[in-house]
Amino acid sequence: MSPTTIYDPEIITTTPTKVRVERRASRPSPGRPPKLSPKVLAALLIIPSVAIIFAAMVLCAEFVLGAVGLGDDEYIKVDPILGITHLENKWVDFRHEGFSRDKISSAGLRDVEHQISKPEGVKRIAFLGDSKTQALQVNIADTFVRLVEDQLNASAAEGSPDSPGQKPQQKRFETINFGMSSYGLVQYFVQYLTRVRPYAPDVTVVVYHIFDSSENLPKFGTATLPAPSVSMNNAGDMAIDYNFLDGWLHTSPSRYLMASEWLRRNCHLFQALSADDFMLRNSSKWYVNILGKLFAPFERVYENAMDNVSLTAFGDYASTRKSVQEEVRSLDKQVSHESMWPWTLKVEKGANPASGADLNDYKMLHNAASADALIAGRIFRMLNLACRKADSKLVVVTLPAPDNMVFYFREIRCLKQLAKQEGFTVIDAHAQFPVLAPMEPSPLYYRSHFSPAGHRKLANVITNGLQTVLK
Repeated sequence: MSPTTIYDPEIITTTPTKVRVERRASRPSPGRPPKLSPKVLAALLIIPSVAIIFAAMVLCAEFVLGAVGLGDDEYIKVDPILGITHLENKWVDFRHEGFSRDKISSAGLRDVEHQISKPEGVKRIAFLGDSKTQALQVNIADTFVRLVEDQLNASAAEGSPDSPGQKPQQKRFETINFGMSSYGLVQYFVQYLTRVRPYAPDVTVVVYHIFDSSENLPKFGTATLPAPSVSMNNAGDMAIDYNFLDGWLHTSPSRYLMASEWLRRNCHLFQALSADDFMLRNSSKWYVNILGKLFAPFERVYENAMDNVSLTAFGDYASTRKSVQEEVRSLDKQVSHESMWPWTLKVEKGANPASGADLNDYKMLHNAASADALIAGRIFRMLNLACRKADSKLVVVTLPAPDNMVFYFREIRCLKQLAKQEGFTVIDAHAQFPVLAPMEPSPLYYRSHFSPAGHRKLANVITNGLQTVLK
């Protein structure tokens, strides 16, 4: 290239100008965003539309389920003192056996509202028991606990007319239902010390049923819900043991109940899906296999999430446990440790629980019943002593059982003898109900729980038995 070309003024001055003009032309306009392709634009519009439609469907399903009274199946709450309790202020629909729709009280009781301080002039009766006392199968108004209060007040109104010039007293007796599904004798005892005693009941009623004495020790490897248990050292001293319950508190099922509590309280759709999931897990192997394969990639993520659920929501429950354990140790030192089971391994005529049963099986059952009765007797002695110190009378109601429950019938005999020694009362409802074979149908029961007719009959039995105690 020649020097003339290099130093030509026109070339030197105009070439950069052309370049700048071309560069400016290639840049996008400042106020105009780049155009999106139709496919990208359609995808961006579809995503929020699908999200809105899905949210609308969820809200619609939630509204419909709430309107028709479905999706209120959940009622269990994790409790570090008793294992489980009720979800407070929670509406519950129960359809598995019988039917009920009622609201759990603000104190977590399946009952009407009760204030902690006892009204003046009213005698209180606290009922402790398992699912038979909880009575989800019938409405709260139809439970024997409510019926006993009605009958006692009606009887008091008829038997003691008011003095001239005085207003009639509307309520002289108040019954409170502390029943909870799956509870056993140890839970009744701990429940009295921590939750029942503040209500200052004049009478404390333990509604005793088959297997209550066999739930005092943890059963590892079973599907039973966790609970405080008892342990004994080499010297024979009894203590409340929380090791098994603590182990459960750190498992995924427990953490799941805690993490999902808000949804289980408030979301009908979540509760309905949970109920279906529970039913299918127990009835469909196909469902379990498919769910296991779908869930497998996320199993570790789920476990990590559950491990991070904190127990701090329970507050300082260690101090409550400590006070319970100290009081139980003190009470145990003040009561007799003698077994209330008088029988030996000698097979009595008619004692075999089934014709042709193996003698070794009978001996094993007998030894287990004897060991359970040893613990049950000490717990009843301690509970009776704790009630006396709180000016409350202990009453034990023995519920009916099928006619093949030989060892339970022996427990009833033991309890009656123990009651004479320790000064509490046994109301033998079993003796006042019809004798039934296992699974024999009766209008008093649905399947294993009382029907409204059964609650009325049990209420009559308990009311009659309490008349003498209340005098």
